[in-house]
Amino acid sequence: MYEYQVGGSLAADNPTYIERNADGALYRALVQGQFCYVLSSRQMGKSSLRVQTRHRLEASGQGRCAAIDMTRIGSHQLSREQWYQGLAFDLHRKVGRRPSVNLPAWWQGLGELPPVQKLSQFIEEVLLQGPCQERLFIFLDEIDSVKGLSFAVGDFFGLVRFCHNAQAEQGAYRRLTWALFGVATPRELVADAGQTPFNIGQGITLGGFTLAEAAPLQSGLAAIAQAPEAVLAQVLHWTGGQPFLTQKLCRLLQEHYRQVPIARGTEAMAVAKLVRSHIVHHWEAQDEPEHLRTMCDRILGDDQRAGRQLSLYQQLLSQGYLKADGSDDQAQLRLSGIAIDRDGRLQITNPIYAAVFDSDWVSQRLSERRPYAAALNAWVASHCQDESRLLMGQALQEALAWAAPKHLSELDYRYLSASQEWDTKMVRMELAAQEKANQMLAAAQQKATQIIWLGYLSLGTCLVISVIALLTSLLR
Repeated sequence: MYEYQVGGSLAADNPTYIERNADGALYRALVQGQFCYVLSSRQMGKSSLRVQTRHRLEASGQGRCAAIDMTRIGSHQLSREQWYQGLAFDLHRKVGRRPSVNLPAWWQGLGELPPVQKLSQFIEEVLLQGPCQERLFIFLDEIDSVKGLSFAVGDFFGLVRFCHNAQAEQGAYRRLTWALFGVATPRELVADAGQTPFNIGQGITLGGFTLAEAAPLQSGLAAIAQAPEAVLAQVLHWTGGQPFLTQKLCRLLQEHYRQVPIARGTEAMAVAKLVRSHIVHHWEAQDEPEHLRTMCDRILGDDQRAGRQLSLYQQLLSQGYLKADGSDDQAQLRLSGIAIDRDGRLQITNPIYAAVFDSDWVSQRLSERRPYAAALNAWVASHCQDESRLLMGQALQEALAWAAPKHLSELDYRYLSASQEWDTKMVRMELAAQEKANQMLAAAQQKATQIIWLGYLSLGTCLVISVIALLTSLLR
């Protein structure tokens, strides 16, 4: 029976591997000596693409490939020296050139040279030397693991850039080609424009399966459907061609409709029913192997950025698409896998994601993070007119302190700004009222003083008159 593989790298001879435009683009670029990078969300088939490309390069006699999973070297509690040395040792083991070289002794013999210079010397004096002059393709998978290092590795990417540029002047480097695979943006890996190789390399885009590309998957559907192509079309409608979900949904269909095949004309209903019951409904319990949780963790994992990511996704849900602007916020949303750039439009990748991560899910996640969620929602419900829903005093100060280190949405900043303006206005009004009250009090005090003095004057006058009257009576 035709078996779909859900998750993991596919072997070079796996019949369920689907060749995409990226396969040809990566192969051609590497043969031409181009530095290549494949940076995309998880479970898009990067590792399987690497396996297939390696097999194709070696089978066609283009050269030898050294594929290294960077998580093998590690990232936590490693020194700079240990990391570079580990990479060199792995390369030496995978390439197998110059076995007579005692690499630990050779490495130590370089003394106090910076680790990146030692790696550079290793490439030039060990990898590229020897009687064998065949080309060498170095594939580094899970390159995003370098983000977990306690030190910057800009020098390493600068070395990759040097190796590529050296092809123009040093013949030996024409035999060396690099390809990087991972889940990161180029800027996350190296920020220095003088060190980054990503502005001189070729990025390979991994898109979802098209119906023509996915045609081989019909083989596993033929036994459970009268019109397997129509079923596959519905599968791709729901998955957007996302490799992991496509394989998973095909397997679910294969298992669920084995006894009662899908009748012609009922494909849409049959696939939709299975999607809702076995993927969307209670998705947390059915997400095996893990896929949706990985996406969720990517969006919510960074507390500094989660609010902004959620708000951006909320806009996608309500508007259908946003203009792709190349911003870091949009790039991070694409790396989560939940959104994709289609012809200059940022859109939700597929209907399954939109159904699982719906408006209720977004609102709940935002409410869990915003300390002022209830007030904000009420303010928005009033079309941002109900000033009684704005924050003031201590509540405002606490909200501003919470927001300070975070990247929030435009709505959050608008609300906090309106709250600050309202709070300032209220303070001014209170000060004005206090000043007016003080003025009234001062006026009242002045008037009271005047009355008291008038009383004193009247009393004095009466006393004088009384004295005069008394004296007059005595004189008589």
